[in-house]
Amino acid sequence: MTDYDLFSPAFKANPFPTFAALREHEPIYAHTAPDGRTIWYVTRYEDVAAVLRDGDRFGKDPRHAQPAAADVPHRRAPAGRPQQSINQNMLFSDPPDHTRLRALVSQAFTPRRVLAMSDRIHETAEQLIDRMQRDDQRDVIAAYALPLPVIVISDMLGIPAADRDAVAVWSQAIISPGSRGLNYSARKRNVRAFMEYLRDLFARRQADPQDDLITALVQAETGGQRLSESELFSMVALLLVTGHETTVNLIGNGALALWQAPSQQERLQADAALWPTAVEELLRYDGPVETSTSRWVRADTEFGGRVMRRGDLMRAVIASANRDFDQFDRPDELDVGRSDNRHLAFGLGTHYCLGAPLARLEAVIALESLFRRLPRARPVLPPLAWRSGVLFRGLRALPVRYE
Repeated sequence: MTDYDLFSPAFKANPFPTFAALREHEPIYAHTAPDGRTIWYVTRYEDVAAVLRDGDRFGKDPRHAQPAAADVPHRRAPAGRPQQSINQNMLFSDPPDHTRLRALVSQAFTPRRVLAMSDRIHETAEQLIDRMQRDDQRDVIAAYALPLPVIVISDMLGIPAADRDAVAVWSQAIISPGSRGLNYSARKRNVRAFMEYLRDLFARRQADPQDDLITALVQAETGGQRLSESELFSMVALLLVTGHETTVNLIGNGALALWQAPSQQERLQADAALWPTAVEELLRYDGPVETSTSRWVRADTEFGGRVMRRGDLMRAVIASANRDFDQFDRPDELDVGRSDNRHLAFGLGTHYCLGAPLARLEAVIALESLFRRLPRARPVLPPLAWRSGVLFRGLRALPVRYE
């Protein structure tokens, strides 16, 4: 059995040859974690889709995979600890909890609310590009891809502009366990500070409702039930992370991919109506999420000819599935006009990403504005620094020059 490199900076810079080798030789790959647990990396499209759909065998809540998962790092913490509040959302839950939570959040995170942000996204994109040109800012991530979705999701939630920078730092503490060089003490302090901030904001919205997403979450009710304070905190944290973290990567990865494929950039400059289709292709080609969030084997089972034990960890490798030759024609080529494009960038099944419409809208507006306003910008290559961690795929920085 080959020991595949899945964690080094060299792998992160270009994981796709490794994924191709896995799909061909070991499509369901067993990796042994430092604690001795087996982590299964599933890489073929059909297998990834099957794992994402099969909540009966592969659950999101590690408590349903005990005892083997009883002491994993992502377990639910004892009551009152910050980690418990982070995990009490629909991303880490199974039905019936997931069904209840998603129904409540869906009342607040409506298509109407997303569509109403269109003008604000346009305005923000134009302002950020104006600032890039005025101040000669050269890093597309820091100057554009990062602030745009932070501003958008903060506006939707109702977080005051003066608090955005602090909230961005706090939200990084939530996703930091998957990154190198983690300072756990600093993370705990940031999470606690975030909890205190939101607790105060919830109280203010209950006393003085506003036309924002936090008010809608506070007021959401189904079957006589509302979100608890811990669930409210976790939902806001989830929306902040998924509402800006993945979109940052989508904009950054998408811009890089287009700069590296001049013919595709030219197609978009000639026909702006292609942008929605182009964003779907960018999601497939080099999307913002490398693997799905954790799934746990709920009972001993066989999958794809491999025997899996209760408590094993499953990682459905979305980035590999989206380059599978058995599913896509010429998958390693970027084609902004690709029509048959059933990618898995937003997942599948009951945990399909609730924020997909917002991510699509932001990416179309952000990338169209960037390439329309800065048609002669080019990335400074190499090298490029990619973020560590197994979940997200994104650039630390994307420096450009203006020709």
